[in-house]
Amino acid sequence: MTIRDKINFSLFLFLFIPFQGYSQNLNNTPKDKATAADSTKNGTMVYQISPDIDFVYSKPRRFQYIKYGPKDLFIYGKNTFQKKNIARISAMAAVTALLVAADQSIADESQKLGRKIHLSRYDRTRTMISIKGFPVFRGPTDLGSALYFIGDGWMDVFIFSSFMGYGMIRNDNRALQTAAQIGEGLIAAGLTVQILKHIAGRESPCVATVPRGKWRLFPSPIDFQKNVAKYDAFPSGHLATSVMVFTVISENYPEYKFIRPLGYTLLTLLSFQMMNNGVHWISDYPMAIAIGYSLGKIAANRGRTLINKSDSIQSSDCGQANSFSVLPIYYGRCGMGLALNYKFK
Repeated sequence: MTIRDKINFSLFLFLFIPFQGYSQNLNNTPKDKATAADSTKNGTMVYQISPDIDFVYSKPRRFQYIKYGPKDLFIYGKNTFQKKNIARISAMAAVTALLVAADQSIADESQKLGRKIHLSRYDRTRTMISIKGFPVFRGPTDLGSALYFIGDGWMDVFIFSSFMGYGMIRNDNRALQTAAQIGEGLIAAGLTVQILKHIAGRESPCVATVPRGKWRLFPSPIDFQKNVAKYDAFPSGHLATSVMVFTVISENYPEYKFIRPLGYTLLTLLSFQMMNNGVHWISDYPMAIAIGYSLGKIAANRGRTLINKSDSIQSSDCGQANSFSVLPIYYGRCGMGLALNYKFK
């Protein structure tokens, strides 16, 4: 490995892996596990996340995710293209451009590492469930295909169905809303990614005709469908949907500390394997991460209200406010008094 290759591969380690975990510190995570939900008269359920924080969940309507999925796409576009986000968008564009310059070297070194650790770079999934000869489900048969399967649509459907089934059996609004949010996020992420893929038209590494892959802007829909790998590298749909799913789950279950580290680990393994099997370049990832995280945050706010009991005069929609309180004080033999407290926000 040349010095240049070592530098380029280092870019993968220092730029991509921290990018996966940047969102962890954006929110303060409650410390205690949620207690059993308390039902209220209007059908909502209250979950105590910590002594100071409650989540209130309403029961989602049937198939509401079909309605809200496209709506989330509109909200995403509206929230993204604002003046206050110019710096963030510029930073993501700069990171993407930097990674494009290093794409070929990082892809080559990823595949070398895959061969060194005997990690398959081929699709070795096989049909495991079929109905009258028609393949219904294909599953992984080795480690390489298992890592790639992390981002497969079947995995997203399995997670969605698990929360939906648990919520229906246990009459758990939080699980039901989590499932509905994942459903709408999958629709929104799928639409967003497909629009961008049909604009960028970038070659995947496995079919690249030039180093770093050729970009064919606005390819013909017919040509796109005839040779998908020739046009659909940017951005990564597998990563976008997976980031969205883990974002929704971590937002709804903040008391479970293992979710974020587990999610970041699985997403990193998925991202490496997609370079190892020639499906994606590393520069396909920043946009995918941003899409998945943003849509996950939008979906997670649906059907859920946060109540901060330590500061009841504030609401999440009203912004910060100054607080004023007067408390009695007992000094024992020295008598009693009043304490005046004014807190600036």
